[in-house]
Order: sequence, then C-alpha cells, then structure tokens
Amino acid sequence: MAWVTSAPILPATVAAAHLESCAAELAGARLAGLDDVSAIVPVLTRAQRQLAVALGNLARHTDGGRPRGARDAGDSAESAALAEVLRAASDAAHATANALGESLPLLENLADGDTRS
Repeated sequence: MAWVTSAPILPATVAAAHLESCAAELAGARLAGLDDVSAIVPVLTRAQRQLAVALGNLARHTDGGRPRGARDAGDSAESAALAEVLRAASDAAHATANALGESLPLLENLADGDTRS
C-alpha cells in the first residue's frame, strides 16, 4: 500500500537531500516537553511509512521491477544484493513505523492526563 498523497514535485535527489537535512535538524532539536513529543511522533510515524515505500521503490527500480529472487542473465550479483539490502531497509522502516504507531495511544493517554497502566 502506497502512502504517497500527491504526485512528487521535486526530483528524487533533491527530496533525499531535503530529507537528510530535515532529519539532521530534528536530531539536534531542543524539545519543549511532552507536547513536542506528542506533536512529532505522529508525523514521524507517517514519515517512516513514506520512507518504507520509497526504499521499496528503490529496490524495485534496482532489480528492474521483477519479483524478489527473479533475475535474468544480464543482472549482476551486486545489483541483486543492493535490491535485497534496499528491501531489508524498507522492511525495517515499515517495522519502525509500526512501532511508532503503537505509541500513539500512549501519547494520547498522556496528553489527556491518563497515567493509568
């Protein structure tokens, strides 16, 4: 399932560079408290889902759009290995999004002042 909500307007290389700079900015951000965490985590969850899709697309592009494990005589072992690494990264990003998604109810409870376990 693709989570892309609109057609891309930036070249992929520009978008990747923008992603890197935004992630670096976020990594160094000073958070004001739980309100910031509550605002940021849902956005990061959606971003991780988009990143999973992007990495999966890169994997499909690398292996020519063939199903996992399907290769022809012109494929190199390196491109097959790269496609597998990109698929693994996509799976990891998807797992991260799922883990972040599991935290959303906890954040809602904290925001509502519900600290029951």
